[in-house]
Amino acid sequence: MKIMFQIYSFHMGGIERLLLDMSHAMVQRGHSVSVCIINHDYTDSLLNSFDPSVSVILLNRRPGSSLLPYMKQFASIIAKMDIDILHCQGINCVIFSSIAKLRNPRMKVLNTVHDTGNYPSYSNSKIFLQNLFLDETIAISQSVEREILARHISPDHVTLIYNGVDTHHFTCTENITLKMRSRILSSDSVIEICNVARFFPSKKGQDLLVAAIRQLIPEFPNIHCTFAGDIFKGQDKAYADLIHSIQEQGIESHFTFLGNVEDVPSLLHKMDIFVLPSRYEGFGISLIEAMSCGLPCIASNLSGPAEIIQDSSLGFLFDPGSLRDLTEKLRLLIRHYHSFNPHHISNYIQCNFSMDHMVDEHLALYQKLLH
Repeated sequence: MKIMFQIYSFHMGGIERLLLDMSHAMVQRGHSVSVCIINHDYTDSLLNSFDPSVSVILLNRRPGSSLLPYMKQFASIIAKMDIDILHCQGINCVIFSSIAKLRNPRMKVLNTVHDTGNYPSYSNSKIFLQNLFLDETIAISQSVEREILARHISPDHVTLIYNGVDTHHFTCTENITLKMRSRILSSDSVIEICNVARFFPSKKGQDLLVAAIRQLIPEFPNIHCTFAGDIFKGQDKAYADLIHSIQEQGIESHFTFLGNVEDVPSLLHKMDIFVLPSRYEGFGISLIEAMSCGLPCIASNLSGPAEIIQDSSLGFLFDPGSLRDLTEKLRLLIRHYHSFNPHHISNYIQCNFSMDHMVDEHLALYQKLLH
């Protein structure tokens, strides 16, 4: 099977890490896999992370320039490569591929909807145009699926497939477990809290986590929070404002901002607790990555994360946007940290959200559409 993934830009983030892992897994199963990046908007080091067997196609369109020449170029590439499955990452990718679909109607076009709030924001004309060329829509959570179906998309053409994590890469070992226990149960040790997400406070809630940590410092003077993730476009001022606020309060020793981190598992293995304080979230790839490493987690009680943290043996959910509730859940988890079993948390992810299972479901759907 000849499979192509398509995306507009390619910088370190949950979707990009997912495409890396999926493409590698599918190549290992004997499929021909390529990835097309439309815009001249990518991180070179991330491109170098692809398996050499994965063909990376760079159209190098300058953002804001005319789409039509690149749509025609892409259609020629599709015809030459004789692609069976074109898997788009966003409705704009589907529309961009319209000429390619018209020239190669045998090719099946799929689109994954990666977040809540996407479908409600689309115009009727955009959805109508997409549906002319789209064979199947994949929802990453039940909440995303509900939003798609609310726009009168046929249930026969919508499939729910949860995101997965490479559990061979994100692992929980006995050595890590012992280190975690000794750190957090010792009164003089640092309590290491972590958040991995692009810096985008209005969505990802980094400001909320900073405020919660500040409130807990008098009670846990050794608490420390590490943030990993690039600054999202347009968020430079929000980042500078948050850093300035931390410095004004004299609590900068309790926070570390790493920016982009390529080796996320190594970072997580040094942590005790993971927090995803999003104000809206379709799923939460970083959440399952942390849990796969055995970390107890706290996340906003949104439909996506709530489909992952299904009971209190895995962590806690807090009221979205509530500083009081986030602070209380952090306090509760720290005080009862000994009751969490890292191997239980990790095994739960392996059984329910593994990359192997996710790839199985995608390949089965591809085969169904082709036959």
